[in-house]
Amino acid sequence: MIKIDSSSFIPFYEQIKQGIKSRISQGILKPGEPLPSIRELATMLIINPNTVARAYRDLEKEGFIYTRKGKGCFVSDDSYAMVKKERVAILNKIFDEAIGEAAKLKLDSKDIKKIFERRLDMVVGHRKKGETK
Repeated sequence: MIKIDSSSFIPFYEQIKQGIKSRISQGILKPGEPLPSIRELATMLIINPNTVARAYRDLEKEGFIYTRKGKGCFVSDDSYAMVKKERVAILNKIFDEAIGEAAKLKLDSKDIKKIFERRLDMVVGHRKKGETK
C-alpha cells in the first residue's frame, strides 16, 4: 500500500499521510473505503503502531478520513476535493516562487507567459505522444 523511506528526513507519519493522500488523488482509495487498521498497517510497514495512529489522527483532523468506533477508519467523501485543493495550493506556491525568480531576472509578464506556454506545450506534447504508444 504505502512505502516508507527510512533514509528520508521526512517523518514516517508524514510519509504515511502523503501516501494515503496520493492514493486518494489517484483514485486508488475511494470515498467510504476502509483503511487498514493501525496494527495492520504498522505490521506491513514494520513501524510502531503509534506512528500510524498519529498519521490517522492528523488525517482525520484534516478531514481526509473519518473513524467509526469499532469499525475502523474510512476515506471521507470530501477527500478527493481536499487533496486537489491542497495540490493546487502547492502549485500556486511553486508558481509564485518561479514568477518571483523571473522578476529578479528582469523578465516581464509577456516573456514569462511565452516561456510558460512553451514549457507546457513541450511537457503536454510529450505526454500525449507517450500515451498513444
